[in-house]
Amino acid sequence: MSRNKPSFFSFGSNNSNSFHQKNNFHNKDSDDTFHPWIKQNSKCNFTSGMLKLHYEILDFCDFIKLTNEEINLREKTFNYIKSIIEAKFNEYRCVLYGSFKTDLSLPDSDIDILIVEKEENKINEENSEKEKDRITEAIQKIYNVLFDTKNFTYIEMIKAKVPIIKCTLKETDINIDISFFKKNGVNAVKTIEKVIDTFPEIRPLTLVIKYTLRQRQLNELYKGGVSSFIIFSLIYYYMSDVRKKILDDIKNGKKEGELTLGHLLVGFFNFYGFMFNYDKLGISIRCGCFLFNRKEHKPNTLCIENFQDINQDMGKNCYNFKKVVETFKNARDSLYYPEKSPVVSYLSGFILPDDILRQRAENYNNFN
Repeated sequence: MSRNKPSFFSFGSNNSNSFHQKNNFHNKDSDDTFHPWIKQNSKCNFTSGMLKLHYEILDFCDFIKLTNEEINLREKTFNYIKSIIEAKFNEYRCVLYGSFKTDLSLPDSDIDILIVEKEENKINEENSEKEKDRITEAIQKIYNVLFDTKNFTYIEMIKAKVPIIKCTLKETDINIDISFFKKNGVNAVKTIEKVIDTFPEIRPLTLVIKYTLRQRQLNELYKGGVSSFIIFSLIYYYMSDVRKKILDDIKNGKKEGELTLGHLLVGFFNFYGFMFNYDKLGISIRCGCFLFNRKEHKPNTLCIENFQDINQDMGKNCYNFKKVVETFKNARDSLYYPEKSPVVSYLSGFILPDDILRQRAENYNNFN
């Protein structure tokens, strides 16, 4: 997977005057002395305002990106699962998808594996009893084989609407989600990769927003938060619509300088924290993205169309979405009104010290 930064990220402009004021909306758990992602020689240290935030976002993404060792452990984990299943079952093959495949993983992200049939089965109706029986049979067979290896510290069948196997490989300590037959996730990978080719800014924005939500346990759909694909969809709609407006404002003199990741991150938190009408509007990422009127008005809920099944609302299970919106509001306020001036780190206003960041800081110091 290529990890080179596109040329877009090399420019930006300094705009400090209108970016922050004196009020203090900092998270009570924040620590503006903890920002190990800012390197000593970072451009972030020699700029201010939006351009400073731009470079800090890049520093943060570089800091949390998977190391070669972490990549190798995930590849080793996938290859082990693949070898066990494909050696035992001639009818199945394993396909990697999800955030690891799209290079949007966080350091503690699991890997997503889809079990597909080598010969396509004609039964594909979602509510078909035969389809459910076929998945139930497959999940039980594969669970038994994996369990019998005794090579997992944790393994469980999750019997939800979309049943999966969740497990952790003992040797690598990598978490794995195994799903069956439905190729939505694989198709989503193709969409994400194509969109990021058009909007390379989406990758760093996604990593910062995912990490912010992860720290508050709001990045898992089964816990009422938002999935990685929902986060991507929110950013994609924002980029397709609001990005153009920001560029127009810059062109017309309403905003100074050129478009930076700083503009985009502040704008994203402002748009989804304060401006978007969740009660009445839904989001679709089909046909270049558009909004539609919701059939049912439900305050504090997200309606986001599944582009692969327009009758499915991906946001209906996000029962903690009110907390997601509050997180966006608090993040925007901490960027608008930092605790101290001059600001050393904008992101430390809402990205909190945690074990992952501390461990990475320790490894970085040891390495240097």
